[in-house]
Amino acid sequence: MPGCSYLAQPAAEDQEYREAVAGSTQDIVNSIPYLDKLVEDRKVYEQDDDSSVVHLYLTVLEQEEEYTFYDLNHFYDMQQDLTLNPQPLKAIIQEGDENGPSPDMFQGDQELANSTVELRGNTTRLARQKSYQIKLEEQAGLWKGQTILNLNKHPYDYTRVRNKLSFDYFEEIPDFTSMRTQFVKLYVKDLSEGKDNGFTDYGLYTHIEQPNKRFLFSHGLDPNGNLYKANFFEFFRYPDHIKLADDPEYDKAKFEEILQIRTGEDHTNLIEMLEAVNDYSKNINDVIEEYFDRDNYLTWMAVNILMGNTDTTTQNFFLYNPINAKKFYFLPWDYDDAWKLEANNEGTDAGDVTKWNRGISNYWGSVLHQRFLKNPDNLAAIEEKVSDLLEIITPERTQELIDSYYPIVSSAVRQNPDLAGLSVRVETFDGLYQDLIYAPEEKSSLFYENMDNPMPVFLGDPVQAKDQMNFTWGTSYDLQGDDLTYTLEISKTIDFTDIYYSKKGIEKTELTIPLKGLRKGENYWRIIITDEKGNTQEAFDRIYRNDIFYNGLKEFFVDG
Repeated sequence: MPGCSYLAQPAAEDQEYREAVAGSTQDIVNSIPYLDKLVEDRKVYEQDDDSSVVHLYLTVLEQEEEYTFYDLNHFYDMQQDLTLNPQPLKAIIQEGDENGPSPDMFQGDQELANSTVELRGNTTRLARQKSYQIKLEEQAGLWKGQTILNLNKHPYDYTRVRNKLSFDYFEEIPDFTSMRTQFVKLYVKDLSEGKDNGFTDYGLYTHIEQPNKRFLFSHGLDPNGNLYKANFFEFFRYPDHIKLADDPEYDKAKFEEILQIRTGEDHTNLIEMLEAVNDYSKNINDVIEEYFDRDNYLTWMAVNILMGNTDTTTQNFFLYNPINAKKFYFLPWDYDDAWKLEANNEGTDAGDVTKWNRGISNYWGSVLHQRFLKNPDNLAAIEEKVSDLLEIITPERTQELIDSYYPIVSSAVRQNPDLAGLSVRVETFDGLYQDLIYAPEEKSSLFYENMDNPMPVFLGDPVQAKDQMNFTWGTSYDLQGDDLTYTLEISKTIDFTDIYYSKKGIEKTELTIPLKGLRKGENYWRIIITDEKGNTQEAFDRIYRNDIFYNGLKEFFVDG
């Protein structure tokens, strides 16, 4: 970006910020961070061209330890532990056009290593077509003001645009942030095995900005603040994991089992917030007022409801906390599983869509969300926010956005390598692609339809004692205040086609059954929650077996 002296500075996070603020700020697209509201400097998006494609050329060099690009891509073929990571490879990244690297573009004439490449994503690391993260070395400078390129293949999204569509919308939604995105055509030359076969077309990718210190600075937020990525986080206190960095028992790896630390090492505000959230003597609205931005919180929840991004209860979001403020803000992340129509049976696996992950009940397992949603005024506020966002997320605007992407993605999915990775018949692509415009309307309808259902619970582990088995489960809740009863069923089969025990009208959250009435060996049990009007709900628990999710049940054994 012309006039921005910090754009050529080293990649190290702390150094890049020091250099940035020391240089000329005449054209830098940031402003003084707000402490009491989430206000993003959206000038950062002015140079984006969302309907363009950038051509990037990646040369994977021969490595000192004889580790190859093939080894990187096939690391998880025999290793299913996703906590283990293959080592990054030295590489050259260059920008060019459809004919090759261009000396007039980023690192176009580079001949020495200027980056490393590694796999990125969670479950997508197991996909056949990989996604990559490219980290620029200091001498490379910055690509579009960024030190990290996140090249997402989105192998489970046949439209290839769900994540980009979401983040392009976020640029237009108040009380929220977005991230810069860019379609990328990637070409790879693999020299790691000592051969030069030229560049191979790896097809279409989408780059998304890395949430880090530079991201905060570029978006007018506080780069000195804390930025946490939720890994398995339900707003409990987690005293064995979340500790101050100067605590003798502090273990960063254990901390990051719950929250990954992207920036900041002072966790005082985080601990204070979690203690307040888990203090039931405090009014939850007072807690929200002190530690959160109510509009941002409502927006985050309503966005997820309307876009159908259900995998946001424990992960796939960031918490941002300015250094001199107590407030925490929800920032979005990972929406390639959103915008799916139940009418098209678009769950990744059979049973992927459950009764409870539509709308409000999806968030009932989190202590913060549950306490907030029990207040009728807060529930009404979410309804109002959903209604407000439907004025922004409209069929017309969605059509306009996906039309701008269509020439790029339509061309890509009709030829290899993207055609080889397409999960639907290519002749159905256009119709399914156009169905994106109907998703928010469907999710809105499901949100209102499911408001009358009781809230889900977790099932306990049955305990066998002498001649009986004791079953326990959590207490459900009805937003309308209806009385609730439970039905306990036991089946010989996981699909409950062979139910041999059923008891209705249970008012307590436990039941003891004599062993003589139970089948020895393997059994499955479930609870069905029913309100006065006949609305039902199932438990959170699920079993994944043979590519099928079986919902609302648990397995147990009766000793012989």
